[in-house]
Amino acid sequence: MILLAVKYYIVYYYKTQTNQVVVVALDDVAAKLEEQNKETDNYSTASSNKKDSLFYFDPNTINYEQAMMLGFSGKTAHTLINYRNKGGKFYTVLDLKKLYGVNEDLFDRLKPFVVLDKNNAHDDKYKPFEKKTAFTKSEKQNITIEINSADSVQWNQLKGISFGRARMIIKYRTMLGGFYNIEQIKEVKYFTDSLYNMIKANLTVNPALVQKLKVNTIDFKTMVHHPYIKYEGTKCIFALKRNASAFSEANKNKSNELNKKIIANDLINSSCFSREALEKVLLYLDFE
Repeated sequence: MILLAVKYYIVYYYKTQTNQVVVVALDDVAAKLEEQNKETDNYSTASSNKKDSLFYFDPNTINYEQAMMLGFSGKTAHTLINYRNKGGKFYTVLDLKKLYGVNEDLFDRLKPFVVLDKNNAHDDKYKPFEKKTAFTKSEKQNITIEINSADSVQWNQLKGISFGRARMIIKYRTMLGGFYNIEQIKEVKYFTDSLYNMIKANLTVNPALVQKLKVNTIDFKTMVHHPYIKYEGTKCIFALKRNASAFSEANKNKSNELNKKIIANDLINSSCFSREALEKVLLYLDFE
């Protein structure tokens, strides 16, 4: 109405001041403005209808234009495409809600129309997990491992042995030098009798793989970490080594052979360990 009023006022005014050519020109301008207004209204209506175009879709496969038709903003549609280009996938309907720019209203409107291809989304998500947990209960009962060479993956195949517990076993085995019998497994921290009884039928041991400590050449810092020897035992053994060295120095003129080594009998005749502890320690010492 305002546009028409302005048009006719201008026409009336210019009729008294100008010629007819100017009036005709103003009529053309007004007609063009009305036509542009109609085109804008038609575009808005079309855009509104386009945004209301709901259809069944898979967020893992739709393109930018389809996302716009469903009601995504241009920015959110770009976010969707970029997310997929970086390897992202939608595994459940709720995953769509996590996409930046999808508010509650848009999600509630789209939710009934989301159709996910389980072969492309859900299965791929769980395949890596299935590979990691490939051992069934019956398979775990039939597995046998050699405890001096088994890695954490092999230990994990046994019932009741997590990767964390497997690492604890391997750490203790390394400090010890290896196992001479399977019952030594119970010396690992938090390893219960019930767990041992449950898996002992699955264990074997090869004592030949045990690594011994070379008593006469080893340094103090290395020996002190052995679970059977510890600090007090190490201190006593090094005292024996010092005495052997002093004895050799005192008697070097009486013998052409200078011997600073200690032998097993030196340790056996000492008071470094109890009889029970000594039996275990001697298994891990090399006096050569």
